[in-house]
Amino acid sequence: MLNDSAEFGIVGAGPAGAHLASLLASRGRNVFLFDPKGAWEKPCGGGVTSRALREFDFLLENASYPKKLINRIKLISPNKSVVALAVEEPFAVYSRQILNGLVLDRAVEAGATFICEAVSGFERQDSGWSIESESSGGKKRARWVRFLIGADGAASMTRRKLVGIFPKRDLALAFGYNINDSGLMPSNRFATDEVIVSFLPGFTGYLWAFPRPGVMNFGVASKLGEKTSEYLRSTLSEFVRDYYGGKMPESDRATFFGAKIPTLHAGGWKDLRTTGDGWALVGDAAGFCDPITGEGIYYAFKSAELLAYAVEKSALTWSDATSRYEQLWREQFGAELERASQILPRFYRGRIFGQIFTDAMVRLSKVHRGTARILVRALIGDQSYVNLKHDLLKSAWRVV
Repeated sequence: MLNDSAEFGIVGAGPAGAHLASLLASRGRNVFLFDPKGAWEKPCGGGVTSRALREFDFLLENASYPKKLINRIKLISPNKSVVALAVEEPFAVYSRQILNGLVLDRAVEAGATFICEAVSGFERQDSGWSIESESSGGKKRARWVRFLIGADGAASMTRRKLVGIFPKRDLALAFGYNINDSGLMPSNRFATDEVIVSFLPGFTGYLWAFPRPGVMNFGVASKLGEKTSEYLRSTLSEFVRDYYGGKMPESDRATFFGAKIPTLHAGGWKDLRTTGDGWALVGDAAGFCDPITGEGIYYAFKSAELLAYAVEKSALTWSDATSRYEQLWREQFGAELERASQILPRFYRGRIFGQIFTDAMVRLSKVHRGTARILVRALIGDQSYVNLKHDLLKSAWRVV
């Protein structure tokens, strides 16, 4: 027999799920929010774009959730050309545990019921869903909800049961280290207050170093299957050693992580399923991630906002809400992400003016402010991919 019921059941309490829970609960809706970990250090760089900070101002309102504001990005090209570029508007780097804690606390304060249990299964029942969850002690419990939402990441169990997992071509693989850098100093080629992005030859992805309060986050991401796990780990370790002047920090300072990131291929957007009869997907579980940069936090918040809006404006039927949500995300960011998928191979492997594209962009950024501005805006999520080629060519031809 079912023990509890609610209007909404959200699986996953990361930025997408917890923000959606906060929005729905603040409007008087009854919400169950399931997650076995709550606020935890998810494998992720933790970069929050300037656009996200502008649109979701709660991210900067509370000083109790520390973050590092970034004003400069250092880019390293495949041929080791280096340029340091100022950011027009700062972006933030969070520990994912801190960021997840921020959105989860807001959800609970808004009135959502947080259930710190793992969802082990669900099934259609009585015009709703029976959700079975299990506590850390092994106790199982069933609850009933009218509408089911999957917000449980790229490896989403909810997505797997509703529409199937992402195919290999729609995923990237990321590895990283969080390193306690208290007392550690980088080599004299790097500063502790800058983000580093390093492009590699023959590589659909990049290396990164993100400074957080008390921690340096290092990572590498590449299309799944393009490089072996051993190659990625070795390349990442070499990058970390280089940052610290040739020596890897002690093992007790470092926490290693690995994760998959949705990076849909160009043909995947047209038929992408994010809704169905009484259910919807948001954030990474829906596939909402920039294929070029791997950035998904903005799209997590935005998709949650759009679904909450669709529900609010569609009081009559769930099908009206899901149809409206599909229309909204495709209009507001779907075309941009589809365009990013189309130009992904050319961004990392294409050539311009006889050079590898990323080499040419870094070189041009050293001598031309317009090119630098466009490249930085693309990396931090403020540049339209639809206009990227036109804007770069227009800028580049001014100096050739």
